[in-house]
Amino acid sequence: MDITERQKKVLYCIVQEYINTKVPVSSKKVLENATLDRSSATVRNDMNRLMKFGYIYQPHTSAGRIPTDKGLRFYVNELMKIREEIKARSNYVDTASAFPIGDMEKVLIGAAKLLSSSTKGMVIIEKPSPLNLRINRIVVTSVSKNFSIVNIITTLGLSSSIPVQHGEIPDIGSIEEILNKIMKGLTLNEFKTKLREIILRTNSFKDFNFIQLEKGFLEITEKLSIESYEDYLTEGVSNLLMNDRISLRKLQSILNYVSGEAFYKDLFELNNNIYIGKEHGLRFLDDFSILIGEFYSESITIGRVAIIFDKYGKYDYIIDSFDFMTNRLTEYFTVVSRSV
Repeated sequence: MDITERQKKVLYCIVQEYINTKVPVSSKKVLENATLDRSSATVRNDMNRLMKFGYIYQPHTSAGRIPTDKGLRFYVNELMKIREEIKARSNYVDTASAFPIGDMEKVLIGAAKLLSSSTKGMVIIEKPSPLNLRINRIVVTSVSKNFSIVNIITTLGLSSSIPVQHGEIPDIGSIEEILNKIMKGLTLNEFKTKLREIILRTNSFKDFNFIQLEKGFLEITEKLSIESYEDYLTEGVSNLLMNDRISLRKLQSILNYVSGEAFYKDLFELNNNIYIGKEHGLRFLDDFSILIGEFYSESITIGRVAIIFDKYGKYDYIIDSFDFMTNRLTEYFTVVSRSV
């Protein structure tokens, strides 16, 4: 290691103080807050060494010091060590909450809003895709003679409502029965890739009058096979734009970037981890850190969550909030999957 144990204490103190105050930290402030039995001259020498190795910098002569990305990385690593030690000693048992089984979309929107509000960051949730979930049931509700709503209910209780315009169908209940025989237990992806084979299988259903039902059946299955789904849910873009350290021009670039489709691909190519400043490599976002993790149903990963937040944010609080929310989402989807 290029710095001593005492210099680590000085660095930890500088980072924590700057995160709390957003004011460059002086040697006097370090002596006030750190448990160091040393003179101010010694602390100044330590700070100079930390500057030499790139952990902190001085915005101008006679100013205090500000942590760099390298200094923030040191701080987060130390913070994670402390958290792991506390976790290892803790006897705390996390018990599952009682969740109502409802609209998954509303649950995820609520989680994103709460997490964004508490962390002052932008939250992106990768939604469980209905394409990869097993179909439990198809419900076809006739709205008019030429219009129906098809609800696909999956193993997670996720209900996708798909409006379908079609020719006049004399017996919509029979088409619902056929769809359930064909699709139950498949994923929507399997249904899409095996559509031709599935339609051919309808010849074996001797109980149904396909001369009357064929056109309506084909119209509904075609609609189901081309339906697309929104993959991500986003909350708190405005939190990124409230950072007063960033120029207006750069904020405009950030807004354009996070509003485009390439952003989601870039973001979720990152592994689950904490990325500080330039570590994540995402364009225009070097003033921010990113925390990415997963939520599960039982032990199966069904989605990921990312927070983008000020790199001088309160990491301990943000990590706690993130862990709490991903644990609650895991509980919710586990309870729902067992109940459906």
